[in-house]
Amino acid sequence: MEILQDVRYSKGQFKIQQMVFVLVATLIFFGIVAVLYVSIRFGSVRQNVQDERQEAAIAQARKMAGTPEFIWTSWEDCASCVDMDKVFLLKNRTSYQGFWKDVALLKVARVYPKYQTSECTPVSYPRCNEITLVEKEGFQSYESFVSLCRYDGDIEQARCELGKVIVGFEGVENAG
Repeated sequence: MEILQDVRYSKGQFKIQQMVFVLVATLIFFGIVAVLYVSIRFGSVRQNVQDERQEAAIAQARKMAGTPEFIWTSWEDCASCVDMDKVFLLKNRTSYQGFWKDVALLKVARVYPKYQTSECTPVSYPRCNEITLVEKEGFQSYESFVSLCRYDGDIEQARCELGKVIVGFEGVENAG
């Protein structure tokens, strides 16, 4: 009789051990699934943040042409035209140093026609290709095509050419 009770006791103990192992295995399985879900979810959140920043940067590049510092003087003729003379004068103004704090790169570049001189200087202007207002390290740049207009004294009227505004912002990987 005592042997029968020991067999029942060990069968009950064995069933309890089986149930504990099944519970532990189930908890481990759901833990692994939860870790995978969280890592995938945070990865997609990081990508969503990057996408949102990119969309905002492109919109900012488009809006930059309409700011008072860039807009063409007779804006009734062209709402998205950039005044090259204004931008060139802004380049050397010390009062505008630090004006665009959140921008890591701000450049106006001529697309067509291209000239031999890359960066604009007082000697090479207006036969140059780029005017860089801000340039820092570690950025992702976005661009928007615009018309670059200026008064041409040779023909005594406005001359507009194809160009782009390039704006760079600090990337998500570089953000602190």
